[in-house]
Order: sequence, then C-alpha cells, then structure tokens
Amino acid sequence: MDIIVIAVFATMVFGAPQGIILTLVAAVIAAAVRSRGALHERTLGMLRMGFLRASVVFSLVSLVLDDWQTVAIVWLIAAFIIDAWRARGAASERDRWGLVALFVAALAGFAMAWLRINWVTTPTAAWLVAVALLASGVFGATLHWSALPWFAGTLSRARTLGLVANIAICALIIAVAFI
Repeated sequence: MDIIVIAVFATMVFGAPQGIILTLVAAVIAAAVRSRGALHERTLGMLRMGFLRASVVFSLVSLVLDDWQTVAIVWLIAAFIIDAWRARGAASERDRWGLVALFVAALAGFAMAWLRINWVTTPTAAWLVAVALLASGVFGATLHWSALPWFAGTLSRARTLGLVANIAICALIIAVAFI
C-alpha cells in the first residue's frame, strides 16, 4: 500500500503520467535491490513482490483509463475495506499500526474525492455509499483489532520508517484538500 500512496503523492506533485511512471521505475529498482540470487532467481523474486505487482497494476489501470485520481480514490478506500475484513492471507494486515496506516490512506482517498468530484452534480447516494463502505471497513477492523498485535514480529527501522512516511504523506494529501 505504501507504494500506491507514494504514487498518488508523486502524481500530485509531478502530474500524470510522469508521477506514475516515476513511481513505477522506483518500485522496479527497489524490487531489484531487494531480490537475491542469480538473474533467474532475482527475476522470479521480483515477480513475487506484492508492492511491485501493486505498482504495475495501479500504473497500467491509471494510464489506460487516463483518470489516475478516480483509480487512486477507489484503490485507497478499497484496500482498507478489503484488509479490514480479511483475517488471514496475503491481503490482510499483520498488525494494528498497518491497519491504522490503511485507514489514514482511506481518509486520504476521501479527501481526494472531496477535491475531485463535483458534489453538486453527483447524487448524494454516491457519497452515502462510500461512507457506508468505509464504515463497514471500520467495523471489520474492530472485529480483528483485539487479535492483532501492535507490531507484527520485531519492529524494524524500515517498517517504522515506512509506516511514518505513509501516514505523513497521507496527512499531506488530506491537508491539500483543506488548503
């Protein structure tokens, strides 16, 4: 999810498609650095990295639909709802701080929707459905909250930096909506 938040921020700063392509290149470089082994094993390792797959899908959908803001809004809100309801599996969050970061990203998605969508011409039902979906995600998160630790495993410097950066970037996105 961190890579999508970074992609949204980079696209807000540099514009589309430059921000999207820049983030995709950064994700490929980060995946190449993190992979180990010979060339074949490195390539397979890169393909297994979830953040690279997420970056590729987000980039392709944003560039094909030529509407990165709507894709980002839907992605940020849907990621929180899906992770909040999944107790186990690849898309589930490992700890409470990750769930908090996803919730802040969903709020950033709502802030972008407030900026992007003309709410005079859009039916009120669309906003009510979006708020109801977010509320269902919060309800799902509360069901799993007591079973989740604050930090999964050992708290590494990279994980802490990623969580803080994710929340800070989402706070900047939300701040843009109010300035």
